[in-house]
Amino acid sequence: MESSARVSIPAPAQALLGSDAVAHVWTNNSDDSPQVSVVWVIAQEDEIVFGTDTNSQKAKNLARDPRILLSIEDTERNERGFQRHLIIRGRAALEPGADPNLMDELAMTHAGLGRHPLALRDSADSVVVRVTIDRISGIGPWIES
Repeated sequence: MESSARVSIPAPAQALLGSDAVAHVWTNNSDDSPQVSVVWVIAQEDEIVFGTDTNSQKAKNLARDPRILLSIEDTERNERGFQRHLIIRGRAALEPGADPNLMDELAMTHAGLGRHPLALRDSADSVVVRVTIDRISGIGPWIES
């Protein structure tokens, strides 16, 4: 699913992104070594969205190099026994400032909490990360046979 046009998120991938599955997010350190973090993500239209602190390594990396990779593991296995998983490659844009509604939505989706438990929810040092998808891969119904 690679093209210069915006990639749409297929319904099965939207369902996984709307579950409590966490994402492993890879960014590139300045020496090109990988940096990985576990984050709560959601899909908003055809973007993947999450929040972080501007002082986090992932935010610093994305400010310098917007390339990002997300890996989300499903709870199901396919007919051959392989764990289903969604891989998203894209480019991140950072939006400075707190977004309490987003943070509360993430907390409800991933932890069943009505309010995000971290100061990140209201912090002036917060940033919203919006990922535009370049390519979707992995194992699951989000991949066309």
